[in-house]
Amino acid sequence: MKIVLIWIQWSWKWTQARILQDKYWFKILEMWWEFRKIIQSGTELWIKIKEVINSWNQVNDELWKAVMEKAILENLWENIVYDAFLRNERNKEVLNRLIPDYKVIYFDLPETEAKKRLLWRMYDKETWETFQAWILTNPKNWNTLIKRADDEEQAIIQRIKSFYDLTMPIVEELRKEWKIIEIDANWNIDEIALRIKEKLGL
Repeated sequence: MKIVLIWIQWSWKWTQARILQDKYWFKILEMWWEFRKIIQSGTELWIKIKEVINSWNQVNDELWKAVMEKAILENLWENIVYDAFLRNERNKEVLNRLIPDYKVIYFDLPETEAKKRLLWRMYDKETWETFQAWILTNPKNWNTLIKRADDEEQAIIQRIKSFYDLTMPIVEELRKEWKIIEIDANWNIDEIALRIKEKLGL
């Protein structure tokens, strides 16, 4: 089973991915970790990405597509949760071509609640993981958590706006294609996990 996640930030998405991994033996593929693996590899693809980063430009669609395709083709036989693989129409084209039977879980969260959660989250600068406000150390490595430098209110508002501008049109397309499973992310973590289990028939 191939599960692609779409979410507005801080909708318990990563927690739910780990529940699918721990309880139902899914493998998590996370795009930013795929970039980190390439960074450590020293391959030709990394050299191209490094050139973009050193010039202070964003990773372009061509390189993003190359990383996406590499990750998908290396894991075709797995039950997989794809995290941050679907953010625009170009991503959707790659998924449709390589794994056309994928299902999409969309975590729906009101904008006001997303903003509140983002303003109070904590961050592990080594692993890039984020945590709820009252957690002060990463339980896996005991790193001290900090507030992210870009978690100021204006930056959060801009990220939320980008989600609605760039990703919501994809959600609307998927609704028309009957490919999307909508989950109300305004519930607690256990209730969301139960609803995902029921929707996927696990």
